Amino acid sequence: MDHNLLVSELQSLVLESKRRNPEVKDAGERALELLKGGPLSKEDAVAHSGELLAPITLGCKTKVAKIVGISIAALQRLVALGGVPTEALPGVLQTLTSVANQAVDIQLKILQTLLSILTFNRDVHEDVLGQALLLCFKLQDSRVSVVSSTAAATLRQAVMVVFDRISTSTETPSVPLHLPSDPPVELTITPSAMDAFSLLSDLCLLTASGSGGSGLSLWATSEKEKPKILRLSSLHRTFGLELIESILSGYEEGVKKRPELLFLMRNSLAPLLLKLQAEKPTFPIALRVCRLIFLLIRSFSEQLPLEVETFLSVLIRLGMDAEGEEGAGAKKDHVIPWLRVLALEILRGICGDITLLQKLFNQYEQPEGPALFSKLVSSLGRLVSEKPALLGIGAQMHGVGVPSTDVPSKDAGYFDMGLGMVASAASVGVSTVSSMMGTMGGGLGSHSGLKLRLIEQHDKAEAPAVPETYIYLLALQSLDAISEGIFNTTAQSTEAPPAIKGMAQSAWPALLAALSYCIGTNLSDGLFAEALGALQDFTIACGLLGLNTPRDAFLATLGKYAVPPPVVSAMQTYMEAPNTGRNSSVIGAEALGLAALGVGAPIGPPGLSERNLACLKSTVTTARVLSGSLGEAWHDVLEVLQNANFLLAAKKVNPNLARRPTVQLQSPSLGGPRTSMESTDGRHEAFNDLDAESIQSAINVLFDGTKELDDKAFSTFVAALCRLSSEMIGLNNFATSIADPAGPSPPSPMSPTMALSPSEGGRRRTSGLNISHSIKSGERSFSLTKLRTIATLNLPRLVNCDPEIGWNVITQHLLSVARHVTAPSTIRMQASDTLGEILLAAVRIGKESRVQHQVFGVLVRQVDPNPISSIIATDYDVRSAGYQTLNQILESSGHSLEVGWQTIFNMLNAVCKNKANKPSESTSVSMNRSESSLSASEAQRPTSLYSKGDAVLVRIAFPSLNLICTDFLSSLDADAMRQCITCLGCFGRQEEDVNITLAAIGLLWNVSDAVQGTDKDLWLCLLTELLELGRDSRLEVRSSAMQTLFRCIELYGSSLSPQLWEDVLWKVVFPLLDTTTPDESQILALTSLGTIFNSFLQPLSALDSFEKVYTRLLARLKQSFVVEPRQCCTAALKALERVLLAVDLLAETNPPTAASILDSTWLTFVEMGEALNSSGEPYTQENLVALVRIASLLHEQLTWNPDRLRQLSTILRGIMTYTRSPEYRPDVDVMSPLQSSICELVASSTKLGPSIVLSDLAEYASLAYVGDAASGKLTYVAVSKFAMPRMKEVFARNGEDKELYEDGTVESVLAAYGIPIKLKYDCPAPSRYGNDQPLWRTAMSNFAPVLDEVVAVVGLLEIPSARFEAIWSQITDILSGILLADSDNTQPEQIEEDESFVLPLLDRFKASIATRLGDPRVPDHTIEHLGETLRKASRLYRQDVPSRGGTTAPAISDAQERMRYWAFNFLIALSTRGDGKGSGSGTGTGTGTGTGAGTGIGMGRAEVDEHGKEGSKKVARGVMPALMWRFEDSIKAFLEDAKMRGQMPFPRVREEELLFVLRQLATLRVWPETVAPAQASSVLSAAYSTSSRSHLFRFYPMLLDLSFARCPLPSMWVFPSEQARLFGRYPTSDPSSQMRATGDGEDTLRISTGSTGSVEGSGSSGASGESQPHAEVSAGDGGDLIEVNARDIARRCLEVIGEEMGLQ
Repeated sequence: MDHNLLVSELQSLVLESKRRNPEVKDAGERALELLKGGPLSKEDAVAHSGELLAPITLGCKTKVAKIVGISIAALQRLVALGGVPTEALPGVLQTLTSVANQAVDIQLKILQTLLSILTFNRDVHEDVLGQALLLCFKLQDSRVSVVSSTAAATLRQAVMVVFDRISTSTETPSVPLHLPSDPPVELTITPSAMDAFSLLSDLCLLTASGSGGSGLSLWATSEKEKPKILRLSSLHRTFGLELIESILSGYEEGVKKRPELLFLMRNSLAPLLLKLQAEKPTFPIALRVCRLIFLLIRSFSEQLPLEVETFLSVLIRLGMDAEGEEGAGAKKDHVIPWLRVLALEILRGICGDITLLQKLFNQYEQPEGPALFSKLVSSLGRLVSEKPALLGIGAQMHGVGVPSTDVPSKDAGYFDMGLGMVASAASVGVSTVSSMMGTMGGGLGSHSGLKLRLIEQHDKAEAPAVPETYIYLLALQSLDAISEGIFNTTAQSTEAPPAIKGMAQSAWPALLAALSYCIGTNLSDGLFAEALGALQDFTIACGLLGLNTPRDAFLATLGKYAVPPPVVSAMQTYMEAPNTGRNSSVIGAEALGLAALGVGAPIGPPGLSERNLACLKSTVTTARVLSGSLGEAWHDVLEVLQNANFLLAAKKVNPNLARRPTVQLQSPSLGGPRTSMESTDGRHEAFNDLDAESIQSAINVLFDGTKELDDKAFSTFVAALCRLSSEMIGLNNFATSIADPAGPSPPSPMSPTMALSPSEGGRRRTSGLNISHSIKSGERSFSLTKLRTIATLNLPRLVNCDPEIGWNVITQHLLSVARHVTAPSTIRMQASDTLGEILLAAVRIGKESRVQHQVFGVLVRQVDPNPISSIIATDYDVRSAGYQTLNQILESSGHSLEVGWQTIFNMLNAVCKNKANKPSESTSVSMNRSESSLSASEAQRPTSLYSKGDAVLVRIAFPSLNLICTDFLSSLDADAMRQCITCLGCFGRQEEDVNITLAAIGLLWNVSDAVQGTDKDLWLCLLTELLELGRDSRLEVRSSAMQTLFRCIELYGSSLSPQLWEDVLWKVVFPLLDTTTPDESQILALTSLGTIFNSFLQPLSALDSFEKVYTRLLARLKQSFVVEPRQCCTAALKALERVLLAVDLLAETNPPTAASILDSTWLTFVEMGEALNSSGEPYTQENLVALVRIASLLHEQLTWNPDRLRQLSTILRGIMTYTRSPEYRPDVDVMSPLQSSICELVASSTKLGPSIVLSDLAEYASLAYVGDAASGKLTYVAVSKFAMPRMKEVFARNGEDKELYEDGTVESVLAAYGIPIKLKYDCPAPSRYGNDQPLWRTAMSNFAPVLDEVVAVVGLLEIPSARFEAIWSQITDILSGILLADSDNTQPEQIEEDESFVLPLLDRFKASIATRLGDPRVPDHTIEHLGETLRKASRLYRQDVPSRGGTTAPAISDAQERMRYWAFNFLIALSTRGDGKGSGSGTGTGTGTGTGAGTGIGMGRAEVDEHGKEGSKKVARGVMPALMWRFEDSIKAFLEDAKMRGQMPFPRVREEELLFVLRQLATLRVWPETVAPAQASSVLSAAYSTSSRSHLFRFYPMLLDLSFARCPLPSMWVFPSEQARLFGRYPTSDPSSQMRATGDGEDTLRISTGSTGSVEGSGSSGASGESQPHAEVSAGDGGDLIEVNARDIARRCLEVIGEEMGLQ
């Protein structure tokens, strides 16, 4: 490609010069001719170099800029092709020199060509080389900056080319060189090496003699020493120094191998640099001198040890602004600030190179060496504290809410741990400096740095302004770099170099003092993070290097800043302040010890700042990295973590803390752009994850790391944690207060935890947190919490390894804390809970007997009732926790237990021994004397505290026993099983918790199941235990024990031998019954006893002593029924019932024994029935129901005789009528259980007989209306509703039984029905919630069939007349009750409904009794009573005002008009002659004016025997007076009132009554001699004795008055047939002619068939008294009706009288 470019350039040259410079053109063409054949080889090019160079040389000579430029470009291409031999170079260089003053582009091309010549011509040496370099120097001196800078760059590259040849040259050394060293050295080197040596020598020489000016001068003849290559008289020092720096930095390794070059550096360069530094150089020179010094220190420390030592000393002196040794006595001459900065920047670079530091340390840190490293570190440390006011104080480092001024305090430092004199001195120095600092310093931050380091600002002629704090920033960064370098080297190597350890050991005091001071100053976030990182890194490095003292010192510093003690104290004071709620943000200055400094109270509650949390995070990280080697330092680390936990728990850190901007304490005017010291987002990584959750997570990770510790480290860690825990509760101070259960207050042995405690008298207060806070606040112990964590994490190690590694320390410490007599309750319980978790987990992991022994050995000590502390409740809580642990162990690992059952039962038994748990008075006194810290009141505790604590222990311990009895009984041997039964008995007898007692009894049932089939002795032992519990004073305990006892017997009774049954009955069951109290327990015992006899009566009856057993049983049951509370009575009866239920089965196999049982039971039952009449405690309904069940069973099984049946009936009646019961069941809608059982028994009995059944039912039916039924307790209404239909049913089956009529049973039945019938509306309500029909209706409905049966049978039987008369008397009384029942207070609608119900039944009654009243055995007074009843019942109205002689008062119609007409008709029917002769004895009821006409009652027949006639006469004779009285009363009253009323019309009922009476008088025919004459003549007397119309004779005067009465008389419309019947003839005229209107609608009638005599008026509904059905007949249009007037009927009666008297 260079060939083509050369051809192109030559062609351009030919074209450009062909007009004015033909020679150039020709030369160019010749050169092109050579090149047209293609690229030339190097040899050919060299051979034709003259032809090829000719156009170039000629072109340059033209001085034409364009041609010169093309020529130089072609030269450059030719050099690249190797076409310029070395021999031609002088001419070429001369040609280039001649055009060097041309335009800028030509000068730049010349520089490019020169560099190409030196690059491609490797054999350029000495003068030729010097000539080329000289041309570059000339161009570098150009006023054009681009030319000057390009020339400078070309020089640098040219120098590099020269030094490149040293390593790449293959020349043979041929040039001798004499080095005037001591001793002198003779060398033979290559020409290239000689060029390099000469060049470097010339640069040093020219730089030493040069100046900062810009002139360029050649050698002077007078100079003693001249440059060899660079033919210059002087050189810019800055440029010369830069070239030297380029040589040394670019060819470091080559220089180190060349002794001649090292000679120059030692004898020329080093003195030059020292000289320049001593001459107070300008900034550009000083900058380059410092760079060279740094280069020599970094790269040539081994080759130039003395020089490097000198340079380091100079740099330290410059950086620290200190005097030289030679000027120690003179006045101090301060270093120029920028020179100091340059020195510090160099030192910063040195500190950042840990490899260089190692070299320097190895070289100079010998016992007799200059100790430059130590001087460097200590100088930097002093520098950072040079001006405290500038750095200020980091307010955040003192926490939030606490003044930032550092308060010297004996509690404020962490340097009391034996850190050494140096650390103490450093701490004192820091504190002293801190006290001098103000709070307004700008500090270190972005404003303290430079955009570009001063050492890198080559282009500056003057030093730029440097911030005043920049030097402190450099010092701090240098220290940070040292720490980081030591850490990185240590961390990255498996075995750290010895130099690193020595460096750390040498530097740590100064680093500690400086970094601990700086971190407390006002640093930016980035610088703070770097300083904190340096602290952390160096701490870790010390730990890794095994430097325990510096490690502990740095850890202490981190801890101090992580959790400042003043913050802890302030938070504690803040939380304990009494008025925290009202003024929670104020903490007094006195509380913080700041009053002397004039610091006011902070605002807000104290807490940790962001930087405190960063330090805490760093502390945790450091501890995690060094966890395996911290040793005793763990105590202090853990204390820091404890205090941090306290603060984080007391005041929650803002969750956005990691994102909150940091407050910068700097002047806004000094702020600048962010430097590289801070991350791009303004926050350093150190400030991430500083929220409380993240910090706690980091702490947790630290403790999780204990799993990786070896056994020794783990033991140390655990001991440190236990020691901290002990200090927090003052365990070491109260070792003697822990009571030993073995004796009265002997000194307690030191536990491993106590042995770790400090020996001083009080707990160390380095943390600022004291014990009083924990006591008051009740907080949980941080140490115990973490002890639990590490124990859980390392449980396999604790369980499976040697107990001394951790098990003994942890468990003994937890026991010591839990049993500590003065420790806070919260802490003690925490220790107890932690211990429980460890023990539980240990059993789960370790299955060996050794582990189980270890666990139970600790557990026994935990539940030990001693010692008794000042807080008894806590003692109980600790013991409770132990029992909870035992329960959990059994739940999780009980199946794998190989040992410990004896221990477990002993532990459980101890819970129930209350007296053993409570200290005696002597023990309390002894405690009071031996423990001066406990007052007498504390030693003497109330019994209630112990009782409450015992109850809690019982509740907590019992689940363990429960678990054993449910899951692990199969694991127990006989001895353990007996202990288990005894233990259950203890729990059953304890009085703290009755529920536990009941549960223990229940567990005995489980044990019974386990032991019954294997060991009878154990089973009897268990029953005996239950027997004792059955005698407990508590009811529920007794009941439960009895229930379990009898359940055991019931379950296993079938497998018991006769002898064992004897033992159970006589040694357990009956003794238990004899000692039971009359309460629910006795009820249970009796019930269970009945169940046992019911289930096992067969084997029991086979016992030799069964008769004695059963007699004992009956006596006990009778006693319970008679004298004991009634709930026991019920239980006894139920037990007896169960026995009787089993007799049926026994009767099949052993009839004699069954009969004996029944006979004995009957006698006991009779005695119980007699006891009902006693005046003792009333029997309840339940008692009586149970007694009836006994009666029912006996009724079914017993062999009966009449006496027993009567006794049973009497007892049942007594039970039914027992009224002393304290409570009753409602018995209106349904019967009570007692009533139901009795009624069902009696009604369904087939053994009592119909007489007893009917008598009892009749009595039961009557109870609702007599006796106590009216009191409201018992109504017997439901009984009556049940008994009345049952009597009908029984009577229907047994109605023909003559005995029923002879013994008065029928009378009782009729009387039972009669009572509700007579009471009617006065009967009790039939139901309370239902809609049952009234009781009187029920009675009438059931009475009707009974009456039919009685009347039909009684006339056929030969029974005593008294019984016969009594029966008929009952019948008439009942009929009287029906007809005369009072209904005044009843609603009309109800009366009408009831009337419709009664009338059909009355017709049925009439049909039953009418034909049988004539029986000769029916007494006359009974008939007369019936007639009088009917007379009274037929009354239709009443006057509202009684009067004599007539009245105008209106008549009030009585209710039930139809039933009153029925009674009227029945009375007339009984009086009517029954031979068929009369056709007018109407019984039909009528309403309206047509009332009266009717048919006969069916009594008379065409042929009636004489007996029937006599009976009818007897009946007519008995009722006739009542009928006559009834007729007379109606007519007489009408006539008397008519006189008073005049023309005033009568009410409807009066008119209808008159028409009805006149109709009956006109048509009635009576038996002769049935109507008694009243003072009649002989003729009239004869007529009375023979006439069937004799009844009219008594009414003659009244009829005569009616016939001639002047008042209007009522009339009625009748059919012609009726009219003929009334008047004895048919009308002769047209019926229509007889009809007339009355006007105004008066007496308008609706007329039925005359044959039936049924006529209905418009005023009222007629009552049907007929036995036949009534057929209503339509009157059509009324054309056939005939009006009949009362006067006409009266006259007709007068006609009949005349006819009967023979007058017509």
